[in-house]
Amino acid sequence: MVPRLANGRGVGQRGRILDGPIPRDNSSGSQTLETRRHSGQPLIECRNSQRLTICNSDPEEKVHAMFDPALFERKADIRGIYPNQINEELAWLTGRYLARSLQRLTGSKSPHVLVGRDGRTSSPAIYSALLQGIAAEGGVPIAAGLATTDMIQWGVGEQLNGAVAGAMVTASHNPPEYNGIKMVYRNPETEGLDILRPLDHLAPAYANDADNGAAPAASCAPFPAAGRLDLQSRFVAAACDRSERLGNAKGKIVLDPGNGVGGLFGPLLKAELKKRGAEVEILTVAEQIDGRFPTRPSNPGLPGAVKLLQETVIEQGAAFGAAFDGDADRVFLVDEWGQFVSGSVMLAALARNAVLAAKGGAVVYSAVASWLVPQTVRAAGGIPAICRVGQDAAKVALMQTNAVFGGESSAHYNFPDTYCLDSGLFALVDFWDMLLASGKTCSQLLGELKPWPSSGEVNLRFTCSDWTAVSRDVIAAIRAEYSDPASNAYILDLDGVGVFSPRDPKLATVDDVFQVDAEHDPDGKTYRIVADYTPDWWFNIRASNNEPLLRVNFESSDPADVAGRTYALISRIREICGSRATVTVQDWGNLK
Repeated sequence: MVPRLANGRGVGQRGRILDGPIPRDNSSGSQTLETRRHSGQPLIECRNSQRLTICNSDPEEKVHAMFDPALFERKADIRGIYPNQINEELAWLTGRYLARSLQRLTGSKSPHVLVGRDGRTSSPAIYSALLQGIAAEGGVPIAAGLATTDMIQWGVGEQLNGAVAGAMVTASHNPPEYNGIKMVYRNPETEGLDILRPLDHLAPAYANDADNGAAPAASCAPFPAAGRLDLQSRFVAAACDRSERLGNAKGKIVLDPGNGVGGLFGPLLKAELKKRGAEVEILTVAEQIDGRFPTRPSNPGLPGAVKLLQETVIEQGAAFGAAFDGDADRVFLVDEWGQFVSGSVMLAALARNAVLAAKGGAVVYSAVASWLVPQTVRAAGGIPAICRVGQDAAKVALMQTNAVFGGESSAHYNFPDTYCLDSGLFALVDFWDMLLASGKTCSQLLGELKPWPSSGEVNLRFTCSDWTAVSRDVIAAIRAEYSDPASNAYILDLDGVGVFSPRDPKLATVDDVFQVDAEHDPDGKTYRIVADYTPDWWFNIRASNNEPLLRVNFESSDPADVAGRTYALISRIREICGSRATVTVQDWGNLK
């Protein structure tokens, strides 16, 4: 229950004014709850048992909607806590604004939109409202039902039932209390998939909308007109078609969907492999789709998250294991010894394979991926291109550089031959094919790649009244300090601040190391082409898009550098903050 406000500031016994983000609740191992403030006003957190309520604390501010309109201003997707930030009302308006935007993009009054949902407990209601909103504006929703994010993206690329765009109800790897909506558009010029950013396509529509509260007549049912869309089986078949060797597979592999929607893959993959004559056993842990994620966090990249998978691979003598995130567009591997394979190592392995197959070509990688990636790409005869973190940047860079492969260290892997789709299952099949071709074990194949000693991603949580300003000032201060010629480093402003040392006498400026594509990205704000340069050490500091976190990544060719230099960076960040913020280490990466 929301507490009664007295003169705009009083709260009930269980409430308190929040000038910053809601603190992390470590009891469930979930990630931090975060709220967005309306018009700079503080919010109230009200806890009643397991219920969380967010409300605006200023009674004089006119409330236009019972959701958080700030979600329309996000850069990649909609993501928030259900039902306070994201709910059915927001989903309905999202559908309506999406259809309106697609009408402008396509010139069609009835654009077809493929819509799917994950297994979160709030997803059916949000999915239904989203479909209704699309139809209310004249769009034609194609109701795919339960699906993975890459299934929806692939279906849009294939123009399934005439789809020109797709919307997926999911909060990806976030904890159970979150939900969200991801949107893509099939670009007719590039034939690739563009991320439809809420900031560009939803926020203007909401800002210009009227105040009519009369609801239109019901426009559609949240179910398909017929029952045989078969998106799920067709997608798995398309993934398996990437390999001519799967029919020769033997032994065992283990899948871990973590109770996410990737639980669809097990039976479908078994059926496809049987058709191809494979004598392989597909084992699954945490297969039951359960939006509460009872077995492990929905983010398999968190420390210790895939322990059950690791144990099962060893016990069963499996060739490898694969763990998917909540919406199954990301995948992490463990080898036959149960050793976790980092996203950067997997990215380097898949990139090398793609470059060798194409006999060259560009590979796009994110700004926080290991330097192992550009090293491996260059050694294979490819051209490394570094981009901002996020699929909105990655997909643009892939198309503009005509890349043969791309991805992020977070275990997003992109396939330019299939609409620049980022797919966990496609990555699994490509790796499996590579493994079968090599005749080696998983550890032997990946052991050919030598990861740099690194801190991993260290997340620093800020408690302060103005997280945005403080984080901006920290990044600016670090940039200024390392811009001093005495630091002997290059400064890259592509994403947060990147520092690379030492300078090479042959490469006078940072633009000589990270070269701007003057034709396709003249500002160099999305991606850069990487010259033949290797630092002794480098680090990146960037702000999270979703939480009051600074993310620190440090790598060095010398293992002795990593801990000391990373701790020194953390100390320096605290010094810069001073009394403006309390800085605590939320995740220690590889350090502890």
